[in-house]
Amino acid sequence: MVHERPAVAVLLAVLAAAVLVAGAATPLSIRPSQQWDGKEGPWSTFRIEAGTPAQQFRVLPAHDQSTTWLVLSEACSANNDTCFEARGRLYARDNSSTWTEKGFYGLEPWLEARVGQAGDGQYGWDDITLGWAGDNLPTLKNQSIAGIVTESFWLGSLALNPRPVNFTDYNTPIPSLMQNLRNKTNDPIPSLSWSYTAGAYNKAPKVYGSLVLGGYDATKFQPNSVTFPFGSDQSFDFQVAVQTIRTSLATDPLLDTGIIAYISTLVPDIWLPENVCEKFEKAFNLTWDEKTELYLLNTSLHQTLLQEDPTVTFTLGPEVDGAGVTINMPYFNFYLTASAELTKSSSSKLYFPLKRAANDSQYVLGRAFLQSAHLSADYERNSFNLSQALYPSSQTEEEIVAVLPPLTETTPGVGGPGTGGSGAESGQALSTGAIVGIVVGLVVVGAVIALVAFLLYRRRKAKPKKHELADTDIMHDISHEVSGEHIKAEMGGGMAHEVAGDMDPKAELSAHGPQKPVEAEGNLEQIYEMAGDDPKPVEVSGESMVHKIPPSMMASNHNAMPSPVSPQWEDSTSPGVHFYTDESTLTPSSEHYFNQGYPRHN
Repeated sequence: MVHERPAVAVLLAVLAAAVLVAGAATPLSIRPSQQWDGKEGPWSTFRIEAGTPAQQFRVLPAHDQSTTWLVLSEACSANNDTCFEARGRLYARDNSSTWTEKGFYGLEPWLEARVGQAGDGQYGWDDITLGWAGDNLPTLKNQSIAGIVTESFWLGSLALNPRPVNFTDYNTPIPSLMQNLRNKTNDPIPSLSWSYTAGAYNKAPKVYGSLVLGGYDATKFQPNSVTFPFGSDQSFDFQVAVQTIRTSLATDPLLDTGIIAYISTLVPDIWLPENVCEKFEKAFNLTWDEKTELYLLNTSLHQTLLQEDPTVTFTLGPEVDGAGVTINMPYFNFYLTASAELTKSSSSKLYFPLKRAANDSQYVLGRAFLQSAHLSADYERNSFNLSQALYPSSQTEEEIVAVLPPLTETTPGVGGPGTGGSGAESGQALSTGAIVGIVVGLVVVGAVIALVAFLLYRRRKAKPKKHELADTDIMHDISHEVSGEHIKAEMGGGMAHEVAGDMDPKAELSAHGPQKPVEAEGNLEQIYEMAGDDPKPVEVSGESMVHKIPPSMMASNHNAMPSPVSPQWEDSTSPGVHFYTDESTLTPSSEHYFNQGYPRHN
């Protein structure tokens, strides 16, 4: 058995590897476009394709949308040569053979509409590829797409919300892109989760954004142990309590009484109470420009702030009091560039991305904040994580970690319909991909186990037996001599046989004891003998060494049916597509947070 152990160890390792591969689910790291886009910012965008033949686009992530938005060709005038690239490239739906039109509906960006960002979209279906040619990322057929022309959203956006949409009634939900990725038969994402940080344009060298579906990049954030539950309204998932705001330029805090705010990947700026903005103005010597509604930075002020290199520190938590996370924003994340479209002039200008909120519904932390913060969302646990963003060098390899789904169990939940929830399952039915993976895994397991058993049995049977020289002792059966022409052989209890030889001379084997000589016969008639130590050779035992070989949602507060709108391309907030809210499908418990494989931060 000693010799069998290495083989067994190897086979068991192969077995384990086979099981893991069979049930594999892989996070997807969406590649940055390596360009900086937007009429403010600029922002690190990500590359996708849509249509047949494939058209390439540069987009931002949309945290609260289940439909991917692409800027239509109608958004740019025919004589504007720069618009095509400035808006991340335009979607020519009529040039796609796989485009199917549904109609015009309101975009319904619930949070963004609170700060004046809204519009309509031409909805339909087309193929989407998560990357460009050569990125080796999947293509999904018939995905929900909205073509936009509104300038409220300058760039297209990739849908990250896994909840389905519905155009007619709530009985015919249309799966989201994230859900389709989760349900893929081959290489599904491990869970309905994603992570994002916006990158840093002004850092030297520049740092591109990071977007991972089904996991996160461990090199992009500083771990902490605080987990945030989703907000009770599913249109405002990323609810945080801003506990304090401080700056190195002032002794007193800029915010000392906690407020509730919301994080958005579609809003560029940071919207805070007016009295907090006034404290920013004093500390940073900012001036509000009424024409542009921006805090514009002149050259002199900018140079002074560069020399002072101030930092703004946000402390945020799930509640106004209690545990919190510290996010430090250096000045290089506070001076952004407003394009001519924003400054309403012929040139771009630097500005400070702070906005005056009219009321508490407008408290928003946008992409400017996400330059310094890393956001990870887990829809299967109804929770998210907020961490200090890190800026690894371009030589640092990604460290992609999968967020695994929770086990199914019933516990009190957060995020139920309107009240915070009572009891909800923290897990959900296995996806098609998971089921197929399990089946394939079981088949592989069975095959490997059978192979292990076969090889072990064969090795055991193949072990040589000890053979002894048979004798013709009187205590054994009496030997008999069978005669034949030129042949003689003995048959007895020792099964001693004469072995036919070849052309070489054969010899008798000698042994001690009163045994009679036996001749080994060759093919020739003549028999030869080999002299031994004793004139009484013994016969070789006739026992042969030949062996036989065996032949695997919360309810919305917005329950109105979607209403079509006429295709006038107005920035309106007309009713539109609604989320489907089947709790049995998308309402996991929110108290499990990141208990299984999610970034637990110290």
